[in-house]
Amino acid sequence: MFEEEQLEGADVVVVSYGITSRVAQRAIEAARKSGLRVGKLRLITAWPFPEKKIRELAAKVKSFVVPELNLGQMVREVERAAAGKARTFAVSHAGGGVHRPEDILK
Repeated sequence: MFEEEQLEGADVVVVSYGITSRVAQRAIEAARKSGLRVGKLRLITAWPFPEKKIRELAAKVKSFVVPELNLGQMVREVERAAAGKARTFAVSHAGGGVHRPEDILK
């Protein structure tokens, strides 16, 4: 299960899950205010992984941004599903707190 928002015409898709999704939403809103075409794919369940959806998006977007509160377990799945058709950027953050929206936006 996943939630999607403004994926049509997006250049970048932020793939998030869990508590990171709340911070990612703020980064997405800031990106849109500055004119960037950013979509959101919020994973509600991590398994089964939405490989088909990522594959479809990879054919249309330039890149994925994957903020995680770990050292990058989900980003590997996004990279695998994208199969080199879109770049994938990890925004890993381990230990003690959540991301800052600015870190995801950057």
